[in-house]
Amino acid sequence: MSMIDSSRDGRILLITLNEPSKLNALTMEGCRELAHLWDLFEADASLGVAIITGTGRAFCAGHDLADDITSPMPDTGWGGLSRRHTMDKPIIAAANGLTVGGGFELALACDLIIADEKARFGLPEPRVGFAALGGGANLLATSMPWHVAMRYLLTGELMDAQTAQRWGIVSDVAPAGTSMDMARRYAETILEGAPFAVRATKAVARAAVEAAASKEDIFQLSMSWFNRIIHLEDAREGEAAFKEKRKPVWKGR
Repeated sequence: MSMIDSSRDGRILLITLNEPSKLNALTMEGCRELAHLWDLFEADASLGVAIITGTGRAFCAGHDLADDITSPMPDTGWGGLSRRHTMDKPIIAAANGLTVGGGFELALACDLIIADEKARFGLPEPRVGFAALGGGANLLATSMPWHVAMRYLLTGELMDAQTAQRWGIVSDVAPAGTSMDMARRYAETILEGAPFAVRATKAVARAAVEAAASKEDIFQLSMSWFNRIIHLEDAREGEAAFKEKRKPVWKGR
């Protein structure tokens, strides 16, 4: 029986980690299942935003330590996402509760993190003989000031939602029990934008923060997206809607 549920709500893909008795800890089989879902999300032009959340009191407690750690990881990395460099559609993590270890790494690989006010975040891997090598060590160190990041990376200390927001890790904090509601509102707001414009924005922004991308690389990527968008029907619709003072109707083409 799968521990991962998925459904769609219009142009939103909803993914729920659903094994609350294990705090939604992931096995490698679960990571491969997530990789397949991300593959489908990328390929489906009718889907524009994804939201991932958990059931119970945890978003995800990381790697299930009862799992075979020698089992192969998906080529796209932890959770099928940490090494997925082609993903230019937005993904929102609705961190409904405890978000630690690989769970925090999964959230960090998303574009927005909406935290329940009672959620806690951390990378305690060194305390159990491991290291946050599924994206946590590098993503946390580049998402907040170095000396603050190292405090949490080296000690395994947990931070609450308010602290995570103060350091820019969390996009917004939701009242208890409403992180999914807030994530949906953000998703719906994102979907008000033209699909290819949203994707171009994420692609260029991501390239800008990746160490391997030079300024020339970013410029060339920006121009390739510009040359693609300028010929789209949506570009003409956006201009017309602005002039006519009405809401645009996007066609994704």
